[in-house]
Amino acid sequence: MSALAGIDHALVGVADLEAARDLWRRLGFTLSPRGRHKGWGTGNYCAMFEADYVELLGVVDPAGFDNGLTAMLAAQGPGLLGFAIAAADAGTAAAVLAQGGLPHERKALSRFIELPEGDAEPAFDLAMPLAAYPGGMKPFVCVHKTRETVWRPAWTRHPNTARAIASLTFVTDDPLALRDPFEAILGLGAATATDDTLAVRWGTGAPVLILKPDDFALLHPCVAPDEPVRPGFAGMTIAVADPDAVRAALKAGGFAYEKDLAGAVHVAPEDAGGLALSFEAG
Repeated sequence: MSALAGIDHALVGVADLEAARDLWRRLGFTLSPRGRHKGWGTGNYCAMFEADYVELLGVVDPAGFDNGLTAMLAAQGPGLLGFAIAAADAGTAAAVLAQGGLPHERKALSRFIELPEGDAEPAFDLAMPLAAYPGGMKPFVCVHKTRETVWRPAWTRHPNTARAIASLTFVTDDPLALRDPFEAILGLGAATATDDTLAVRWGTGAPVLILKPDDFALLHPCVAPDEPVRPGFAGMTIAVADPDAVRAALKAGGFAYEKDLAGAVHVAPEDAGGLALSFEAG
């Protein structure tokens, strides 16, 4: 489905935006200056990679519109909320998804980035789903109208050598039951099953890995096999150029971590803002 180009960015909900900024810096990420959504009560910091990024999303004005963020944080705590889908054109992407049975509503959004020389205002075209995808996830289409404003070379260089989102992890009781519903929307081949795990791609790029709670520790061994895992989005893996740099950044930040036999590095949810965070060479 060429109208969709994979994951544009992952959204991490945070209870305290400034504390989250400090945490992710200690994890070895460079963060762009604070952003504020125009007309809303939410703000963000972003870890920009070569083609995608992670958005730390929090409330900066409790009196403003927060798109349900406060309620979500109260219900499930901080952590991975979901993701946005990359596309070249929001209208084309929305039309293709509507043909698959999932209509979308077009919206415009902009935010201010607080720069020393004054606020910049990147703009976006969005297509928001009018119903949930299988499993309850609700990714939306995001088209960047001013990419040069947010993709700046200095913001994409990270002490931990992060390069891209490698995968997102979604937990549900019966992953394989979602294969046919996802392919009905996204097309044949969009959902690939391996044992009890389902890998779903919105076009090209990184997959969303859908697995059972009992299998979560296989992908994120910083979580014990008998430890409860919340349903929905619960983990993220970041591709890095140098795993040794990850370990050095984590050591400097005072974090405990686990290293598996393949050399990947894993940080527990309690140390990563509510989501299991893994780093692998790639």
